[in-house]
Amino acid sequence: MSRAAILTGLSAAMLLVMPGEADGRQTTGTAAGTGPYFQGYNLHQELGVESANLLLLPAAFEIQAGERTRLDFYGAWARGQVESDGQAFQLNGPVDTRVRARVRALPWALITVTANLPTGKESHTTEEAVVSSALATEMLAFREASWGMGAGLTTGVATAWSAGGWGVGLGTSYRISGEFEPEADSELVYGPGDELRLRFALDRNVGETGKVTLGTTMQRFDSDEIDGRNLFQAGNRIRLDAAYAFGVGRTTWSFYGANLWRERGDVTLDVTGPGGDVVGDTTFHTGTQNIVVLGANGSVPLTGTYRVRPSMELRVQDREAGPGSGWLVGAGGDVPVRVLGSYDLFPRAVLRVGEMEGPEGVRRRIWGGDLGLTLRWRP
Repeated sequence: MSRAAILTGLSAAMLLVMPGEADGRQTTGTAAGTGPYFQGYNLHQELGVESANLLLLPAAFEIQAGERTRLDFYGAWARGQVESDGQAFQLNGPVDTRVRARVRALPWALITVTANLPTGKESHTTEEAVVSSALATEMLAFREASWGMGAGLTTGVATAWSAGGWGVGLGTSYRISGEFEPEADSELVYGPGDELRLRFALDRNVGETGKVTLGTTMQRFDSDEIDGRNLFQAGNRIRLDAAYAFGVGRTTWSFYGANLWRERGDVTLDVTGPGGDVVGDTTFHTGTQNIVVLGANGSVPLTGTYRVRPSMELRVQDREAGPGSGWLVGAGGDVPVRVLGSYDLFPRAVLRVGEMEGPEGVRRRIWGGDLGLTLRWRP
């Protein structure tokens, strides 16, 4: 039995045995959401692609399963399209399904189990790989990129306490990823490295309506493997973030910033002889990468019933290797609308412009944006 199959069964089993109320009673707190979402960019041919876009139809559902357990589910159908050298490439189908259980096991401990179920398309043709690669560009921040990453299981625990007027939070999680075949015309088996994540956070009330939050996150990865051999050792990632939220009358604002630093990684490639046999390997380093995110969002009343929620965000990426470096700024917002008592509509629009460095070291202008219409139901 493959590691992916074992993980799928283990994920389902752990979710089924999550502790709830002994008498099976359920409390209120059900919610569901769906709605079309479009994200697209126009780029320059010197960046490798002229355009990239994503159409997403997500569905999310959340229920309270007893006083201590909460379950949520996420799935989506997606269509990605990329234009390169006058050709259009597509990748369509469902993405992986994610199921999460959060359990208040003790008054001071929250346990989380997240299962990634391999419902998405793991094996891509050469044309589909063009789409997956373009949508995985970190600075563009597409909501879905790969469609399928095989079975996976993440377990975590978090705790919080008060100290000298500060709220202190500490959490850790470990993700196990299953193997899959990324190429439709090859039998190569790819095994993503497991991930350990540590999180430390502080928050404190400021004045009558303000709150400041500070945090740091560290990620460490095991080696990715191809057919059981080391392929890539990702460098550690360290994230620092801060946020300040406050209210003025019926208006609220939040400002945030984050810095994500990724260390160098090691790529190991096989060296083959004249007959095609593997005679050795060679290792080279990938460059460091740093991403800075600065943003703000608010909630401003228009009338007694309606509010507008503006947002703005700046992303700046610096890559040691050069290509992919650049900046992207976006501005937009949504307007929540209550319909039929327990339903809310969120029409949303964001416009983005920026620059990205191509393989020849020249920066080219990019522009695009998001359009979405989310429907949420909460009884």
